Amino acid sequence: MPVKNAGPYLKPCLDSIIKQTYTNWELIAVNDGSTDGSAQLLANYATKSQKIKFFNNTGQGIVDALCTAYNHSEGEWIHRMDADDLMPVNKLQSMRHVAEPGKVVTGKVMYFCDEYELGQGFVKYAKWINALMDGGDFWRDVYRECNVPSAAWLLHRSDFDRIGGFHSSLMPEDYDLCFRMLQHQLEVIRLDVVLHYWRDSAARTSRHLTHYFPVAYVPLKVHYFLQLHRDVNKTLILWGTGKKGKLIAKEFLLHNVGFTWITSNINKVGKDIYGVKVELDNVMDLDNSQIAIAFSSPKDQQDTRKLLEKLGKVNNRDYFYFF
Repeated sequence: MPVKNAGPYLKPCLDSIIKQTYTNWELIAVNDGSTDGSAQLLANYATKSQKIKFFNNTGQGIVDALCTAYNHSEGEWIHRMDADDLMPVNKLQSMRHVAEPGKVVTGKVMYFCDEYELGQGFVKYAKWINALMDGGDFWRDVYRECNVPSAAWLLHRSDFDRIGGFHSSLMPEDYDLCFRMLQHQLEVIRLDVVLHYWRDSAARTSRHLTHYFPVAYVPLKVHYFLQLHRDVNKTLILWGTGKKGKLIAKEFLLHNVGFTWITSNINKVGKDIYGVKVELDNVMDLDNSQIAIAFSSPKDQQDTRKLLEKLGKVNNRDYFYFF
């Protein structure tokens, strides 16, 4: 568990770990330069419980903190916790009960907030995550959002080492780990129970660090798309010329990837953007193609999905929602 200025949320977090019905655990907490008394609180808890070990980050930032924690761990099974969140009392027991080598256990999440009304963005994300646990292709729309909640998974140590552990060169680190689970074809065990309580607060890291903003995920998404799903024998189509489409276009061009750029916006048709001429979407040839979809309107996405599925196109093979 990396800890950086967790403030008043750290104590309830630690208490929720101590209260777990599964008792054979160790907590490796790493202080990442906290200035708010979090380090002292961790030291106090470590003094009271032999199950809690406290270290200072040997590097800087969350990835180094996670790696520092892992280097001090001894357990056979690996899990990550965030210092401002809460564990349901049966979280570890639920995951450990079904865990097997070669598989990743995950489950549902719930957002909460003590300070103000929870934003609809968080509610929608939790609803989307939880729908993945209810059935269907777990990896559907993996380029849209991170399918595996950052603090709601359990892996055997050998599998964790095999996929590269916490060593992330691309951010955000939890999304990178998610893609590596997919890349190494880990089987997913889905639990139909809430495994993690995600806290939203004004101090939440994802609200302040730019590499946690969704638009910053584009390099990571394109990187794994080119590694995992790009079929060079098919034409690549980029659908959408808004801000998000332009971000993806820049990444494709940075990787020297050719593509056909289409739009339904008649005002953009025929324009040259970054050296690529934009075409009208109703003249596109969908045969032998892969489509990167870069518009975020829920209605447009739903209509497009219906169209593509009617044409026999398959998600994460023929078309990919990048937002």
